[in-house]
Amino acid sequence: MFFANCERSDFKGWHHRKNGEWIHYSKELLKNNTKALALALNSLGLKEKESVGIIAPSSPNWLIADIAIQLNQAQVVPLFPNISSENFLYQSKDANIKILIINSIEELDAPLLETLSLFSTIICIEKNSPIPANGIYWDELIKRGSDALNDQVRAQWIEHQLKAIKPDDIFSIIYTSGSTGCPKGVELTHRNMLVQIQNILPMFQFNARKDTCLTILPVAHVLERMAVYFYTLSGVPIYFGDNPNNLSHILREVRPTIMIVVPRILERLYESMTTAADRAKGLKHFIIKQAIKIAKIKDPNKHFEPLHWIFNRLVYKQMRDAVGGNFRMIISGSSALNKSILRFLLNIGLPVFEGYGMTECSPVVSANCKQAIKPSSIGKPLAHLDVRIGECNEIQIRGESVFKGYHNRPDLNEKAFTEDGFYHSGDQGYFDDDGYLYFTGRIKELLKTSTGKYVSPNPIELEIIRHPLVEQALVIANDRKFVSAIIWLNPVGARRMLKPQNEDYDVENALKSPLVRDAINRHIEHVNEKLNHWEQIRKWTLIGDELTIESGLLTPTLKIRRTAAEKRYAEEIEKMYQQ
Repeated sequence: MFFANCERSDFKGWHHRKNGEWIHYSKELLKNNTKALALALNSLGLKEKESVGIIAPSSPNWLIADIAIQLNQAQVVPLFPNISSENFLYQSKDANIKILIINSIEELDAPLLETLSLFSTIICIEKNSPIPANGIYWDELIKRGSDALNDQVRAQWIEHQLKAIKPDDIFSIIYTSGSTGCPKGVELTHRNMLVQIQNILPMFQFNARKDTCLTILPVAHVLERMAVYFYTLSGVPIYFGDNPNNLSHILREVRPTIMIVVPRILERLYESMTTAADRAKGLKHFIIKQAIKIAKIKDPNKHFEPLHWIFNRLVYKQMRDAVGGNFRMIISGSSALNKSILRFLLNIGLPVFEGYGMTECSPVVSANCKQAIKPSSIGKPLAHLDVRIGECNEIQIRGESVFKGYHNRPDLNEKAFTEDGFYHSGDQGYFDDDGYLYFTGRIKELLKTSTGKYVSPNPIELEIIRHPLVEQALVIANDRKFVSAIIWLNPVGARRMLKPQNEDYDVENALKSPLVRDAINRHIEHVNEKLNHWEQIRKWTLIGDELTIESGLLTPTLKIRRTAAEKRYAEEIEKMYQQ
């Protein structure tokens, strides 16, 4: 599929943003460098079914390495640049990684540097980076492989390898980051991924001449990697962004039509759009405020009203232009998006489609699309999948894009599937009368109070974070006499609330501010009105710490790590139960 795309007359190649500049990778360069790297890896002694780790930011070189490793019929193990040394060592040993591809020595944390001697070869992409004794530069390998391509016998090896790959061969072992427990290596086959993207094709049709795809998530994440394969199948140009922090600049530079996101990215876009009202004065301030208010509450399925048409001309068009003004599809996955933010984005004219999936399913299970969309649902299941609601309202999945098992974990594989072959997702949900699937919580995260009542934290946390003062929330209930919550302050929302009151903003002032605390307390009371009495939040603690992946509190897909957060804030949690 990759090489067929490189032969398409309408394929314009890929681009990578580096140091503020866009570097073009032509289809010839992509094809030749992939073949060259495949031959060079073979010369390093890479054998069939061995594993190669990639720990580097997203770029065309990441995908070149991915395909080159697959050509050797070896297994790609994606690793996140900000992975903990404990998880890095576990995954490297569990997958038996011999060759490790990195971007630069300087980008690795100190504990990871101490592990590099454990590998037979370290391949370094950046030519200006120092390399260890067992290291070799990417460019040197490409040159070595390019020389081998001139040998007819060696060049024929590529064609032989292509024909020898079987659909049920494992192409990648992807470790689930998870919010709790030890990482599990999900074995995905070529069939899993190809069936997945073939069944997405009728739902999301792209035009190689008109569409432009932006990749801003790490391709080590299975959703983004699948998306890049899907873009490849469609022949569209791909722009690999350098850093999500530069997203506002990148959107204006690329003006993409397609982008995959996690909810936190859309929340940041929402925050940047709505802060425009704070900078405006007089009548302009009033109009923007009213436009934002209407966009947050209007049913996006209803026809445009005259007032909405006016706001579209005066406000919403400028908001769309600020993010490139060219979107046809923004696909959101990984976790649920705040409902009021989803309504806002749809009402201002940004086509956001939510979906649901997991690594074990390659990863998409269901998705909204232009032909079938119901906001707040997670869409209809892909056509090739059997999806049913089992015991405890569990979502169960069967089909050719569902994995066969976890690497080196026969103990887990027995429990992962029902007797008739459905995968236990561990997630709860339901179907409506129109066949749309809804996510309601996670069975594996059900909390049990000391009074014997069960509490599903995920829906409650989603309700709490709907408030602009809340960045993230963690519900506490396991073995406790009542439900409490740790709440992380959203600095953008706090600054916007306090500055009009002429209060100097800093985190400590915001945490103590009666305005902030009263607003959050009213919101908690509103949330409690929708809950059973045993689920209601009796106490909460406000935290001013920044949530980051590097802190160990967030997964690479920006979900809270429950166990790590409970351990980090154990003292604050205990205080809520002492009185």
